[in-house]
Amino acid sequence: MPADYFAVAIEGLTGLSDISQLDDKVLKTAKLAVNAATRRAQSLAARSMEQQIRFPRGYLTGNNGRLSITKFADSTDLTAKITGRDRPTSLARFVVGGAKPGTRGGVTVEVDPGIAKRMPGAFAIRLKNGNIGLALRTKSGRRPSLGAKQIAENLYLLYGPDVAEVFNQTREMIRDDVEAFMTNEFTRLLELDL
Repeated sequence: MPADYFAVAIEGLTGLSDISQLDDKVLKTAKLAVNAATRRAQSLAARSMEQQIRFPRGYLTGNNGRLSITKFADSTDLTAKITGRDRPTSLARFVVGGAKPGTRGGVTVEVDPGIAKRMPGAFAIRLKNGNIGLALRTKSGRRPSLGAKQIAENLYLLYGPDVAEVFNQTREMIRDDVEAFMTNEFTRLLELDL
């Protein structure tokens, strides 16, 4: 697994530790229940994270989403993984009304939903990779925030929270719901006699 990702594992159902001893029907049912619970966990986590942080629409689970299912359970391993990217999110993604390079006079950012903050000295710049970044020039040369990255003398790129950091807190918030769903799904599928 790449070092820039954080993963959480849903480790099957309680009591199903030795899968080599399981009946094929029970194993198939457990695999389906774990995978359904993983999809649900990804969806619940993304919704909760978007309520906590104003991530752009589609940023978490859209194409190239930063919160993805990186492993599904199979017949040899009943674990599944949801992975959140652990690189800081550019603060430019949180600019209210968008960020246009060359525009001076500051920007307004909204990281926490409903709480917009004016940054009079910040401005948008085009980065080497073609993306837009939010920068701040300091007179003292000191880093303006803990997550800021120096790109030139007295010039810093600004960042907000990373997906893995928010997911790490959120996964604890949704754990009980996901575990209950997985148990109910296992029971439901077992009764269907697939």
